Amino acid sequence: MFLKVPPGDLQLHPETLNRTILALAIPAIVENLLTTIVLFANTIFIGWLRDDAALAAVGLSNKFLWIANGLFRAVAIATTAMVAHFLGKKDLETAKRTAAQSLSVGVLAAVVATAIGIPLSDDLLMLMGAESEVVHQGSLYMKIILATSVLSFPMLVAGGVMRGAGDTRTPMIISLATNVWNVVAGYGLIFGPGPLPELRLVGAALATSTARALGGCLALGVLFTGRTVLQLEPRSLLNWNRHLAWRIVRLALPNAGEQAVGRLGSILFMRILAALGTVALAAHQVAEQVESLSFMAGSGFTVVTTTLVGQSLGASREDMAELSIRRTLMFACGVMGTMAICFALFGQQMVVIFGASPKVLNLAGRALQIGALEQVPLAVHMVLAGGLRGAGDTRTPMYITMFGVLFFRVAVVYLFTITLGWGLAGVWLGTSVDWIGRAALMVVLFRRGRWKSVHV
Repeated sequence: MFLKVPPGDLQLHPETLNRTILALAIPAIVENLLTTIVLFANTIFIGWLRDDAALAAVGLSNKFLWIANGLFRAVAIATTAMVAHFLGKKDLETAKRTAAQSLSVGVLAAVVATAIGIPLSDDLLMLMGAESEVVHQGSLYMKIILATSVLSFPMLVAGGVMRGAGDTRTPMIISLATNVWNVVAGYGLIFGPGPLPELRLVGAALATSTARALGGCLALGVLFTGRTVLQLEPRSLLNWNRHLAWRIVRLALPNAGEQAVGRLGSILFMRILAALGTVALAAHQVAEQVESLSFMAGSGFTVVTTTLVGQSLGASREDMAELSIRRTLMFACGVMGTMAICFALFGQQMVVIFGASPKVLNLAGRALQIGALEQVPLAVHMVLAGGLRGAGDTRTPMYITMFGVLFFRVAVVYLFTITLGWGLAGVWLGTSVDWIGRAALMVVLFRRGRWKSVHV
């Protein structure tokens, strides 16, 4: 079904590079799509309960869980870069030590996040101004999910280890297993068909919590049993190396900062959007759901550049690192450019599946057509950012994100939407300017070539 390249033995040759890129990208894109489909299914299930408080509780709780995920994704990105670099140098032992230490950091951070998140769940939801019933249900939902976080959060780090070794198929298979369980168990526990109890929101939380725990067990099992190139000993997680742990954290901190800034920008962005009213907000959500398909493709190609650049530079192949970025960029622009054409020509038809009111669908279709403008710049930004992270330069993407959020995403969107009164069209034009600006900055800084001299 997928092109096969042995994990850890990537073909770093111009003649086989296209095959290697596709072999890495296709599973990563499929994994992203699976996650998107499950989130969509969960929203539908909760919506079928006809309980506004439950739907609001899940939405608000997921905001905080999303922030926590960002921290562990930052560690995962740093791990991918470091493991890829050491494998490129053929230094298998250091790659193993890095993988084990990253998992140790992930487990420790998960314990801290759980210890903080569970007692403060009520307070966090009250800070969002939620009503008492929303706080009650949302707090229960968060506590159940956080109960298995010692397994689920490190799963993200384990995925980073596998991707750094050039194995994107195994994380995809694990994601498939956990997502299938989440949907099947979610339906059964939420609605209680047959002998099963109808647990409603608690059922949704239990399904998600157990699915995340299953994913963590599978990911650790793969690493401990040697079903990927890096076989780790369980006791290696107990060997704390302060120097190596600090290197991992230092590389992850800019990623975490980038995630935090991006999420802050999303909150400010949503406040501007909310001022347009319910119809515009609903239309934006519909258009954003459709556009997320192109984001999943871009994220897949980002994984490719991070892995290939890390292994190429580890092997002292700067020429191969740059060629990998250019080739991957060609594929990403081709895929997302095709999506842009589809959005521009068929935007109105693509949103009909959501079955909203004609006014909402009309606004959503126009927004999606405007969104076509940002697809190729978004591909450029994501691929180059992945390449820089693979080289160990995690600061440049953070700086560009900060600049984009402050001067493009918030300021320009406010100008177009509120000051000039362009409504939802102004929102989507503003985000297009944001991604075009970020892509231009990324190209300028990438061409300076400083990323080639970063030490992982």
